[in-house]
Amino acid sequence: MKTRILVKEGEYQLSKAFCMDPKIDAQELYCFLTGIDKVNLFLKAEEEVDPETEEKYMELIKKRAARIPLQHITGVQEFMGYTFKVNPHVLIPRQDTETLVSEAAKTVQNTPREKLSFFEKLKGRKEWEILDLCCGSGAVGISLAKICGNVKVTASDISEDAIDTASENARELRAKVKFIRGNMFNPLKGRKFDMIVSNPPYIKTNMISILQEEVKDHEPLTALDGGRDGLDFYRTIVDNAADYLKAGGFLLMEIGYDQGEDLRKMLKDSGKYSPAEVIKDLPGRDRVVKCKLK
Repeated sequence: MKTRILVKEGEYQLSKAFCMDPKIDAQELYCFLTGIDKVNLFLKAEEEVDPETEEKYMELIKKRAARIPLQHITGVQEFMGYTFKVNPHVLIPRQDTETLVSEAAKTVQNTPREKLSFFEKLKGRKEWEILDLCCGSGAVGISLAKICGNVKVTASDISEDAIDTASENARELRAKVKFIRGNMFNPLKGRKFDMIVSNPPYIKTNMISILQEEVKDHEPLTALDGGRDGLDFYRTIVDNAADYLKAGGFLLMEIGYDQGEDLRKMLKDSGKYSPAEVIKDLPGRDRVVKCKLK
């Protein structure tokens, strides 16, 4: 069978299974199996595929048709231009979350800081200490460590498996990030940061059952369920973050598209933070809330 026909058959099988992007996934799986890129896939379209490769490819298609996420089959996901390893223990990084990283990096780069003394530089002190709370795969914190040269990143998560995955990603990407396991702020007593970033669980409990099968059946529930109204984790963060921020420190959180006003009001009612700014993602939906410690 020719490459073009085989991949078309893969697309057809994924279409029948109601996968969201059957053409893209069929191509991605063939490239993953054979180690070629999209350009060579096009160039080799009329070449014959050997029976063994054909069989292995259709096995991958069968897995994807069973609604196993593409990223769990390939084991990786691109985020902010970096390749992150993923598995069922961590939430697959989404493009939406790049808005959080971009805004955090822009804040670091554009906010004037007092110059460090000679002795502080000698000790290797960084200008910004950042906490990635609920780090999952480590995509947010590791990306910030790679993008910004003047940061020291600490990342925490309650899941030991998530910390293991994030640590592996940091090693692979040669990013200096310190990982701590624990429930929210509990393992961070006495620490203060210039910035706290977080992409916490924010899906309403009763909405999880209607999510795509790839999400509700294969991604960790603990990374999705934000409680009855989706705001449980935000309440904890808003109530406690001020105790872990340095004077004038920043708090940035990813939010659901319909949670901007809820978070703005929550932050205002706490009396601890400056008026919150809600940043939109590329499609124009509310995606990140940003404020400063008063």
